[in-house]
Amino acid sequence: MNYTKTNHSAPYGSISPKLPALSAAAKSVLIAGASSGIAQATARAFLEAGCSHLALVTRRADLLSPLVSELKTQYPKANVVTFAADTKDTAALEAAFAGAKDAFGATSSIDVVINCAGYQPSLAPVAGKKQGDLKEWWSGFEVNVLGAATLARVVASHASPEAVVLQLGTAGAFFPAQLPMSAYAVSKLALVKLMEYFGAENPGLRVITVHPGVVAGTEGGKRMVAQSGLEWPSDDINLPAHFLVWAASDEAKFLKNKFVFANWDVDEMKAREQEIASSPELMIGLNGFPRNIE
Repeated sequence: MNYTKTNHSAPYGSISPKLPALSAAAKSVLIAGASSGIAQATARAFLEAGCSHLALVTRRADLLSPLVSELKTQYPKANVVTFAADTKDTAALEAAFAGAKDAFGATSSIDVVINCAGYQPSLAPVAGKKQGDLKEWWSGFEVNVLGAATLARVVASHASPEAVVLQLGTAGAFFPAQLPMSAYAVSKLALVKLMEYFGAENPGLRVITVHPGVVAGTEGGKRMVAQSGLEWPSDDINLPAHFLVWAASDEAKFLKNKFVFANWDVDEMKAREQEIASSPELMIGLNGFPRNIE
């Protein structure tokens, strides 16, 4: 599933958070689903890029205590705050955004929102015969679609009118129907279209959906390996983290309302900036449609 000639499985120079062009020094960043491994690596990457205002949101904020202690020791000048909120809970999310802005200063806005919250239901066929199969199947939509939609509504009301919204997706949404992962793939495919609509309806925002690669060492990655019985080649967890820092920078403006892989080479994509920005590439479509019929 290549899009660029060069594909990466580890961080590389063009997405280094240390690059001046990728500086997050003037940005206030909020990460939802912050207890996941990729989210925590992303928090570190934004602080490395100079971010001084970072809000971490998860259902159980107490789980973040070791991470926050580590971050405050390593980046003592950064204001790192945590909030407990489920992405399906509008009131809790609104309180988190309000709390973050209060913590960052009266004139602060939330400039970058990253949604790492997601759920991978158990691998099972659509027509599973076990009691509770359908409830488990639908749970993917509860988190991956309803949660993302709820967060999107709060972002539209409470983040900067020109915020960057980065949503984690998955390449699995576009895989052929082979592994019994319909609950995950179908909910994530709906998520991609949801974010496409959200971006179109809020043209001041820059919305990008990102496949983070396959990080087998995360909780979700371990679950996929265990349930599928297959060995998955793993990407470095810092690849998506650094890519998200790049995606929040001005260099990635041309990817507005697109779906991209963290594995794709950013220099090759930048070389095709105008073509990508002005075409339906990297958006959901139907193979063979539209077709010119004479």
